[in-house]
Amino acid sequence: MSRDAALRLRCERVGPQHAEELAVLFERNRIPPVTDVFDPFPLDADHARKIALEAGEDAYYLGRHGELAVGFSMLRGFDEGYAIPSFGVFVDHRHHGQGVGRELTAWTVAQARGRGCPAVRLTVYATNLAACRLYESLGFLEQERHSVDRKGRPDQKLVMRLDFGGQDG
Repeated sequence: MSRDAALRLRCERVGPQHAEELAVLFERNRIPPVTDVFDPFPLDADHARKIALEAGEDAYYLGRHGELAVGFSMLRGFDEGYAIPSFGVFVDHRHHGQGVGRELTAWTVAQARGRGCPAVRLTVYATNLAACRLYESLGFLEQERHSVDRKGRPDQKLVMRLDFGGQDG
């Protein structure tokens, strides 16, 4: 898929009809290029089915190119009562570097705005340079930084936030 094709990304909220498709996407991406940078929960079929089948306020999305799911995003924390959701995204390893992450991130942030959220927050590893550059280019600002050990290697977790400017939450 070319970078221009990513501009035709179609995004939709995950529901029960996506359970098996999401399970396949998760299982296909249980490899280090994805799991090294996306780790809020295991990318396995059980978690995919739970996300698709259990209704709640948290929102999970698929990014599609044609009929193929090429990315996953989420806004979590609503179920626990937070006004500012935590954002997360991963792109299918076969579609890295094609603009899918940017398009899916921008679309998901727009969903948070549409829900009346005052901001969106995220956590990213400092060594994930491509993601850090993407988030900074979209206006996210670093709020805090914590040293962590990742599989025997030092890293830092950055907490970033995008405020929506004057919107009440």
